[in-house]
Parts: sequence; structure tokens; C-alpha cells
Amino acid sequence: MKWKRVLLIYPYGKDKKSEYLYNRLMMIPPLGLEVIATAIGDLVEDLIVVDLRVEERPLGAIIREFRPDLIGISINWGTDRHVDAVIHSLPGLCEQAGLPRDTDILAGGLYVTREAEEIIERYPEITMLALGYGEGITRRLFEAGSPEKVDSMYYRRNGEVVRNPVVRHLNVDAFHIDRSLRRYTYPSLHSPGDSVLTSIGCPMRCAFCKWRENIYGDEQPWVPRSPEDVVSEFEEIDADRIYLADANFAGNLNRVEAICDLILERGIKKLFTLEIRVNSIAARPYLVEKMQKAGFFMFLIGIESPQDRILKQLRKGFNQRVIRKAFDVLRGTNILTLGNFIMGSVGETKSEMLYIADFAKELGVDFISPNKLYAYPGTEFAKFIEKTPGYHIDGGRRHYVYSDRYGVNDLRNIQFEIYKKFYTPGHIWNVIRKMAGHPVVQQFGSTRLLWDLMCTVGGNFTSRRFRKRLLRKLTKRFKKTG
Repeated sequence: MKWKRVLLIYPYGKDKKSEYLYNRLMMIPPLGLEVIATAIGDLVEDLIVVDLRVEERPLGAIIREFRPDLIGISINWGTDRHVDAVIHSLPGLCEQAGLPRDTDILAGGLYVTREAEEIIERYPEITMLALGYGEGITRRLFEAGSPEKVDSMYYRRNGEVVRNPVVRHLNVDAFHIDRSLRRYTYPSLHSPGDSVLTSIGCPMRCAFCKWRENIYGDEQPWVPRSPEDVVSEFEEIDADRIYLADANFAGNLNRVEAICDLILERGIKKLFTLEIRVNSIAARPYLVEKMQKAGFFMFLIGIESPQDRILKQLRKGFNQRVIRKAFDVLRGTNILTLGNFIMGSVGETKSEMLYIADFAKELGVDFISPNKLYAYPGTEFAKFIEKTPGYHIDGGRRHYVYSDRYGVNDLRNIQFEIYKKFYTPGHIWNVIRKMAGHPVVQQFGSTRLLWDLMCTVGGNFTSRRFRKRLLRKLTKRFKKTG
């Protein structure tokens, strides 16, 4: 065994906005890195996972104390100055710790897989790349003790880069992680939370969405874990709030029902948050009630638009009638709902965007998240936008769609108006009453959850980043009306 002490690093910084779900509602652990740790845990003498979003100690101090002979880096969501600084610093930190300056550095993740040549050029410090889903590749690497005969590995040898053939592997059973390797507590509404990945892929074809793609950038068929394995993982989790990180948890309603039955049979008391489509809710109303009894607490729903023509343009696979049918079902429960909407679609007027607030109230949505439309480079949807007169794609990393009529700042102002129109004191009070009536919330104590919700909102107001954004928006608004 060549490597005995392994340090795995999640390199993103504390202020990276995309690392928080819905404006700090919760933080998702680095599940992919934890899958790798679980895969190789029995092959090494010691292993730690360091998440730089929450780690308080300097990385150099950790390296000096732990003394790794291999450092792994997960690069999923692109590179930035913080990631650059971390990787460029590693040889020096190893040398300061009395370790070889050329200590092996292994990188993997979505961005590494899709942009391997860029990573090789950008980071000469990295000695090996694992391309693809890393649990199987990394285990074979550690069993072999060398990358030479391991598929899907790129590595440096005598100043050259050796590129082994990439072989595609996927084992969803490996998503069941060993939480004894975790060193941090991750927040969910200001209390300890956790996240579980129960499937991968999505059978839907929404025009703007990238979540249906796999790590290689191809469309990924929906592949689920078994209900028994999923619920067994639930039982191992100490936190009572769990986010299901699937792109489409309800890809098979029979599986959803089996999971609910097992939760109820085993007496598991958790509160679950998940993404779900209106089609699934409307298809089996009785199942929604069973989900509530099993602890499903909040549904995050991609409604996108009240307008049928826009839903068709976005290839959502449903219309307003199906949306209303789904919310007829949900209004009979105490499951909280967060409706995602899109602003700025081709042909959409300001009055139609502002109607989002009214439509959400008609449905009985509890929280809304109106967002600008995205069009990712190279996609058919981006080509459609580029061919549409008067519409453009922002050249930055977010790929916003805007038009000659409604620029990015116009869309931000409309977003602000939608929020102001939707969130009234009476509405917020009704949401609190609804939350308190959820049967599983009552078992935990609704006062505790309400306090956590208030602390989460208060945390946003007291954060320096939030105050700066709010002040900037208010200043722009006063200048506009002055």
C-alpha cells in the first residue's frame, strides 16, 4: 500500500454563495468527497476530510499535524481565486511541514472531468487526475498503488502527462456514505442538518436545466438506489433535518411510496426537504398525504411560470392546469412549499412577471424564489436565445438571459417588486401557522423550528454580505424614484 495517510480537501471558500441552498436556508455537505472517503476508508491507515467552507484552523496547521502522503482535491463547481490559492499553496505547506514538496496531489470532480486539459495547464502542482465518478477509480488507484494501469487516470511522469483511457463507471450504491468520517456539523434552518443523494439523473428535458447531465456532460438516465438502502442511511443520521439532493427524487412514485412505508414501519422521525415536480404531486394525491406522515416537510417545486406558452417554451412537460391540480392537493396538507419561478423568458412582459406573485398566492405557495433565466453555452436552448432578435446571454459565469427591453438590472428590480408584492405580514403569519400544524413538526416541537427559522432570517440580515446587497438595491431604487 503506497498511500497510508490521506487528506481530502473541499477547496471552496466561506463566502461562495452557490454553496448555500436558497440564501443560507441550508448548506449541503461535500457528498462527492465523502463518497470517495467511504470508498477508500478501509484501504488506508488514516483519512480526514477538510471542508474549507467551515474549517476554522489554517490548512497549514492541519497538514503539519496530520502529515498526509496524499492530498485529494474535489473541484466540482469551477475554479476561482480561493481554489487557485489553495492548490498553489500545497507544495509549500507540505515543505513547511517537513513533507516532500512533491507530495502526491490527486484532483477529481465534475469540473476536473469536463475540463481536464485546463486543470493540467492551470495547476502544475497536481500530479494525478481522476476523471468520472471517483469512488471506483480511486479505490482501484489505492489498491494498485500507482495510476499506471488504472483506467480514467491522467498523471504526470518525467515531465509528461500520461492519459489513460476513460472508462465510464456508475455505482449508485456507493452514494451511501460513512458519516463517522465527517468532522463538521452542517446547518439546516440554523440547526444540524444533513443531505442524502438517493438517485442520479432526471428523465425530464427542461430546456434550461443542466441537472439532468452526468459528470461527463451527457444526459443521464434516472438511476435510483433501493428504498431499503436509502432508509437504512436515514437511520444512521443523527440530524433530524435531511435534504434529499436528487435532481428528481420522485422519478418513480412506487419507490417513493416504498420509502415512506419503510420510514413509517421503522418509526424514523426526520423532517425531509426535497425537489419535486407538480406532475408527481398531481398523479397520486394519496401519496402526498403519506409523505407528510413520513416526515416530508418542505417541497421545492419548479413552477417556473403561470403562462402555458412559456411552460411549453421551457419544455416543462406540464401546463397551468396541472400546476393548479397539484396545489389543490398540497393545500390539504401542512407541507411547506417553495415555488421556483423564472423571469425574462422570450416574449414575457413585465405585467406577466409581476403576476408571479399573484399566481403564487392563488396556488397557496408559502415561499417563492423568482430567478433570472439561464442559457448555458453550447446547449440547444442557448442557440435558441441567440437566434431570437433582441435577446442576449450575459457573458459572465452565470449566463443570464436578458433582452433589449429588460436588461439584467431591470430584471433585478422586477424580482424585488415580486418579493415585495408576495411577502406580506399576513402571509408570513399564515406560513408559521401552517408549519406548526405539520404532524411531525408537532412531535419535534413547533416552537423550536420557528425559533430556528427566525434565527436563519436574522442571520441573513446581520451578515455583512446581505446588508451590502440590500443597501445597494435600496440605493438604486431611491435614485430611480428621486
